[in-house]
Amino acid sequence: MKYIPATRPTTLWRYILQEHIGPFFFSMAVITLVFILNLVFKELGRFLSRGLEINIILEFFFLNIAWMLALTVPMSVLVATLMTFGRMSGDNEIVAIKASGISILQIIFPVLVAGSCLAAGLIWFNNEILPDFNHRARLLMSDIARKRPTLSLEEGVFCREIPDFTIMVQKIKEKPDTSYVENIRIEDVSDPNRMKTIYAENGKVYFNQALGSLVFILNNGQVHELDLKTMEQYRILSFPKQIVSVDIPNFRIERSQSQHRGDREKSARAMLEEIEQNKREIGRQKMEIENVANQFALKYFPQQEQSQSSNLSRLFPRRVVGHPGTRHQRIALAISDHLRLDQKLANANGVIKSRKKENAKLMVEVQKKYSIPISCIVFILIGAPLGIMSRKGNLTVAAGTSFFFFLLYWASLIGGEELADNQMITPFWAMWGANMIVGLTGIYLLIRSIKESTFINWNRLNSLIKRNKNENTR
Repeated sequence: MKYIPATRPTTLWRYILQEHIGPFFFSMAVITLVFILNLVFKELGRFLSRGLEINIILEFFFLNIAWMLALTVPMSVLVATLMTFGRMSGDNEIVAIKASGISILQIIFPVLVAGSCLAAGLIWFNNEILPDFNHRARLLMSDIARKRPTLSLEEGVFCREIPDFTIMVQKIKEKPDTSYVENIRIEDVSDPNRMKTIYAENGKVYFNQALGSLVFILNNGQVHELDLKTMEQYRILSFPKQIVSVDIPNFRIERSQSQHRGDREKSARAMLEEIEQNKREIGRQKMEIENVANQFALKYFPQQEQSQSSNLSRLFPRRVVGHPGTRHQRIALAISDHLRLDQKLANANGVIKSRKKENAKLMVEVQKKYSIPISCIVFILIGAPLGIMSRKGNLTVAAGTSFFFFLLYWASLIGGEELADNQMITPFWAMWGANMIVGLTGIYLLIRSIKESTFINWNRLNSLIKRNKNENTR
């Protein structure tokens, strides 16, 4: 058991926080590495097939680390809390602290303060840093998708990857930056009125990264040109050496700019403003429905009959105001107006439904920007009593226990988001339900730890394992 200077609460609190630092950063590094490896395995094929430069790949991972941190920090808080309090309980440090007159709540207090600071920092991060990183990552991903893969030349095979050009070489010898080729044939049909074919005995090929072009340095060859308009002018030009540069569209990453942002690329303030705009549009569409229905009623129903009948879907009114003609003409006019009314109402209702659904998705993202950071506090409420009651501080126990609550928390979060997007529950309950479930469980376990009950009786568990071993050996 370590010596714990508990003469003053501030000294004890400093000690407890220092014990959390190592497990916190270790678990954050491990969890972030797992996310990165998952991203590498998912995108590795895309990177290799596109021939991306190392700086583009590093930028891609750097931009994606932002959303990883938003998730790994709460996870790391739970792992660090379990490991630290489990070790302190296993080394009887908790017993020594309590013997000096300090309660469990006082022991957990500094960790709750630190968790609250982390939660506040994450809220700022989710609103100020994460949206821009997500936006830049999406643009970079779309730029990578448009990039043409690295051109590959094979012996005796026509290469048609470049628009308006067909290239074939009989022999090729690859070097790190340059390829040496023999018996080259290049067909150029970029000019619709002229066909050009270049033959050469040998040469070398390399990519000009700055220009995004394929450069051929050809030796001992000929250029054959045919005028396709007259089909009479055919020229042959011989050359001892010639340089041919072929532009490759989208060979380089063309960085795009876009002002459009998705819901995960906006701050909570921006999404709330968009929600208000959608609400105003919903109100405008409702007023449009009311105006269209009133105009239809005034046109086809006498004023004295409107108080007696509210059914606006009658296709054959007894009279059509202001429209003389035969009965068949009036009926056709009424049917036409009714169909137009139905189409207008359907369009307005479609706009209202789409805006309501969009508002639900936006509000889910708004609530998520606050609920996930607050989980730092929730995980302390459940991690501290679990660590104290389990009396184990090793990584295996912490990882196993954390995995269970991660699974419970993220399953509730993902399920709630799906239900809220379909407007089956409110966004608030969708994003905060997991915090409430885990938080209430943590409060219950905290009360049990104050009463000095043990969540996992390791001595009894070990005795049961030994008893089973003895029975199996008999």
